Amino acid sequence: MNRKNVQNLYALGHAQWYDPFKKVWNRLVSTKAEKELAAFLEKNVNNNTSILELGCGTALNLEKVFALDSNFKKYLGLDFSTDMLEIAKNKFVNLPHVKFQQKDITNLNDIGEKFDIIICTWVLSHLQSPSQIVNQMQKLISPRGKAFLIFFSRPKWFINVWLYPLAKYLFKAKPLSRYRSA
Repeated sequence: MNRKNVQNLYALGHAQWYDPFKKVWNRLVSTKAEKELAAFLEKNVNNNTSILELGCGTALNLEKVFALDSNFKKYLGLDFSTDMLEIAKNKFVNLPHVKFQQKDITNLNDIGEKFDIIICTWVLSHLQSPSQIVNQMQKLISPRGKAFLIFFSRPKWFINVWLYPLAKYLFKAKPLSRYRSA
């Protein structure tokens, strides 16, 4: 998928509908993954934790961190959609340890620091070479750091009948396969 298609998809008209849609998506498709993310955050976030989120969107994952009453040292959310970032920034104003940056996550070479936790959810299926992003991401994890990834994969056939066309045509995402390489 090219960058312009994704940016157009999440332009302001669609960005404002992302949060309500994502809540429905979570209940229908990704309940288990979202629960695992919450458990991961609860176990691994503490006062000294620095968090990098690739493709942060409207900062729904940061909302999860705050809902867990987990304090953290620093959060940096990266996304290339100005409209999604605008929503995220409006949710978390005047928090000096929370920063958002407009950035294409397919090039992370200019990030000069390491993070304790890297989160990337529902983004890899939008990218041409997801393995390249994962390789770049590994360079940004601190020595004892951890990454948590959620990505769209081909579901069971009875769900795939309706989900695959929805994902492919409406959300411009294609499922990742364990056999697909960069």
